[in-house]
Amino acid sequence: MRKIRKIFCGIVTAAYCSLLTFGCAKENTVAPNELRNATVQLSVGSRVVNEADGTPANAESAVHTLRVYAFVGSRLAGHCFVDDVVTVPHSFYMDLTFYAMKQNVVFYAVANEAAMITAGSGGPARLTENTTEEQLNNFTFTQLSSNVAGVGLPMCCKVEQSLDFTSLSPEVPSDPDHAGHQLLNSKIELALQRPMGKLGVFAARRQGDAGVLRITGLKMLESGTRTLNYLMPQNVETLKKVTGIAGDFSLDVVSDPVNKELAEGITETERMNPANYSPVLASPFYPFENPWGSDVWSSKGDEFGNVLQIDYSIDGAARSGLVYLPKIVRNNYYTVCCLINNEGKITVEYTVADWDTKEKYELEFDYPTYDNPVLPFGGTDSGQVFDKPTVWYNNDETSKDGSYSFSFKITGPKGQTWMPTLFDSPGNFEVTVWQNGKKVEPEKDGGYGVSPEAYELRVRALSPEVSDGDGKPKSVGLGISYVPKWNPTESSLLLINGLTGALRWGGSKYAETIVVEQVDRQ
Repeated sequence: MRKIRKIFCGIVTAAYCSLLTFGCAKENTVAPNELRNATVQLSVGSRVVNEADGTPANAESAVHTLRVYAFVGSRLAGHCFVDDVVTVPHSFYMDLTFYAMKQNVVFYAVANEAAMITAGSGGPARLTENTTEEQLNNFTFTQLSSNVAGVGLPMCCKVEQSLDFTSLSPEVPSDPDHAGHQLLNSKIELALQRPMGKLGVFAARRQGDAGVLRITGLKMLESGTRTLNYLMPQNVETLKKVTGIAGDFSLDVVSDPVNKELAEGITETERMNPANYSPVLASPFYPFENPWGSDVWSSKGDEFGNVLQIDYSIDGAARSGLVYLPKIVRNNYYTVCCLINNEGKITVEYTVADWDTKEKYELEFDYPTYDNPVLPFGGTDSGQVFDKPTVWYNNDETSKDGSYSFSFKITGPKGQTWMPTLFDSPGNFEVTVWQNGKKVEPEKDGGYGVSPEAYELRVRALSPEVSDGDGKPKSVGLGISYVPKWNPTESSLLLINGLTGALRWGGSKYAETIVVEQVDRQ
């Protein structure tokens, strides 16, 4: 089951070790020459903001597709591609091969690959499940798709983690498709970044000046605009080998008059705040990485640094100015704030900040901490297989006679909720929740919370008939559903009946449900 949550841009992953109950024995050691599989759960999310100061807008943070590679010594140990990321946070699973009991794994994550276009192709650059680690590290693109709303911006990350196949968690993953798997005592944090920068340009008039100020043109001069951009981070020497484009690159401008004004004597903080200026870029511009640049906006620095030409007019009189930009570093946001007076003089304040304002998009994968299997209420677990639970009809709703009670204990994570759920013939039965002898009602969000004390799940028959229309005994499946904290869009079932291949309740077929049968009154 592929699951869904919308990075950011950040990913946090939890690694799982697959001790399959089919085909191999459950053991805590692995022969060094024997391949074993593990399961890794990955999740990606994003904050949603849309501000004039350039912090990531919805489209800039959206994750549409996600491809993850895992390499061990340049050997592919895992690959997963998800192309149905609709909402975030998003979580899914990928298989991971262990070549040894302990191994260093290098994870690569690439989001929104369709946003990268290669020269002359007119289409996205190609990544496949057969892409090697070397090819991934050397992967480049020459354009960004203009359809940012549809395909997003490229994002990526690379992280190395040492994993131990024998270091197991006592918790059990709750995804039915991974029943029988055990959790590794490892967490992997993948923080996505955009491989290019972002440029914001703003303008204001001097307070009290008459005349109409317009920005008539914005242009990146050919000296600094790079021909391509690497997907994965590179060293400075590699970046310096990238050449510049032939010809200048024009940007879209806002043609309306500049209406923001700055007063004399304002603070440096106020002068550097883009919110005090009018945005003059009609559409976002994402410059490629460039290790060349200037430390002062008014002075030319490196020969191949980026230069922004600003064309403007005051009451129709045309003027022009140059802004020498600093080095362009991936995932950084560059704001150019221009104060223009009636004499045509430009004063520039530019700032460089992390595109995400140094905020990490993290998600902890805290699976519910609970007891598996669910026990008979008041019973103990000595490893036995329990008899099929039975109920008989009692028209006294206040009486416990005839019902069957299970003990269910769930202690975390904080804020997690759950709900008992009936399957197959729910209309013939009901389940109620009790604690310390008192009936408990669901919380506001429609679920029950975690507690250090066990709950009693009481299943009751609603009619005296013990068989259905075909003469078969009436029965119902009891499950416990929950909404993962990392994926609030999708409900899952907890494993409450042991593990697949090692069920703990007689008469049941699945690790997620316990079958309760109705019998004649006893």
